[in-house]
Amino acid sequence: MLLQSLVHLASKLFIGGLNWDTTDAEGLRNYFSQFGKVDACTIMRDPAGTSRGFAFLTFEDPNAVHAVTAREHFLDGKSIDPKRAIPREEHLRNTRYFVGGLAPATTSESMKEFFTTYGKVVDATVMLDRESGRSKGFGFVTFEDAANADQLVGKNLVLDEKQVCVYVMLLLRSGLTVSLD
Repeated sequence: MLLQSLVHLASKLFIGGLNWDTTDAEGLRNYFSQFGKVDACTIMRDPAGTSRGFAFLTFEDPNAVHAVTAREHFLDGKSIDPKRAIPREEHLRNTRYFVGGLAPATTSESMKEFFTTYGKVVDATVMLDRESGRSKGFGFVTFEDAANADQLVGKNLVLDEKQVCVYVMLLLRSGLTVSLD
């Protein structure tokens, strides 16, 4: 049973950066089926039923996840960002940080590159405005572990020539998140 759970976790993808018009889970499933048999595909939606711009997809074979993450993907006219899904339990280790005060030119890639000096970055995402596609001025970075938290929180960090503020994100059992400085 434990082995089956581990295989399931290793077979699950988070797919970020979806076009807001990508609302058909079957189309997403069809695209990713070129990498292996897809067991499940869910586009996440808000209470009104509108796409939240990301999805979760589970393959039958964990090797398909490696095949997907080894290359770039474009779907519905937009570059998408598939990566191994991080179980909620991993977020409870306080490895996710809110990064505020980002420069307009800061991208997810430049933020990830900046934070790699503080540890292995699992994910870095600059939040974008749905209408304009411009940065909202904040984002999130997730590390493999919390070993360097003291080097991040409350420090004078400068990213893309702008001072940024970093807060630890805590995922509560209710699903709500809070930031602590």
